[in-house]
Amino acid sequence: MNIEINKDLIEDERGNLYRAIQLEGNILTVVNAFVEASFREILNFNKSENEQLAAYEGEYVGKQAMDIVRHDYVFALKEMDGRLYTLQDVEKVYDVNFIKMIEFFRPKGMNSHND
Repeated sequence: MNIEINKDLIEDERGNLYRAIQLEGNILTVVNAFVEASFREILNFNKSENEQLAAYEGEYVGKQAMDIVRHDYVFALKEMDGRLYTLQDVEKVYDVNFIKMIEFFRPKGMNSHND
C-alpha cells in the first residue's frame, strides 16, 4: 500500500471519508474529507459577477465542498485520480492520526496566511 498525500481517500466502516494529508515515517495523518475540501477553495466576494459564487447561488454553504468530495470519491472509485482504501486496511500498514480541524493543522513548511 502506497498512500498518496492529498490525493487518496480512506473510508471507514460507517461511510465517512478521510483525506491523507501527511505521512511521517509510519504515522499517517488524516482529516475528514469534507472538512479538508471546505478549506481547499477560497471564495472571493469582491466581484459583482463572480462566476465561482454564481454557480452556488441559492445553495447551502457546504454545497461546493460536497461537490469536491463527491468528485474525488467517484474518481478514486474508478482509480482515475487517486485511490480509495478502507480504514481497516490502512490501519494494518500505518499508525493513523486523526485531526479534527484542518484549519489548525500546519504540515512542516506550510505557512499560515496569518504568519
